[in-house]
Amino acid sequence: MSFAKGLLVGSLLGTTYALLTATITGPKRQQAVAQYLNTLAKNSADVQQSAVQLQNASQNMANELKTTAVTSFSNISDAVQAFSFEAAPRIAQIEESIDRLTQNLKKLD
Repeated sequence: MSFAKGLLVGSLLGTTYALLTATITGPKRQQAVAQYLNTLAKNSADVQQSAVQLQNASQNMANELKTTAVTSFSNISDAVQAFSFEAAPRIAQIEESIDRLTQNLKKLD
């Protein structure tokens, strides 16, 4: 059973039970039932409106992520390439220093 059907059945059963066991009679009961049904209708409309807002927000976030992710990935890729290009000479110098140190250590042994 879906949530909406369960909500409707529960509301009807609750209303019926309340009508049968209530100590209020006549016009007061009619007012209470009318107020209850009005509140139920308003709350149902609020839930529906919130669901629509959630769906719209989810769709907007998905669209934003698609555009942002592509741009961000491109920027990160460019930054990595630039870093690799700039770091290559330094890495070569470090490797040469390591080779010289290794050779010097071998001579000491």
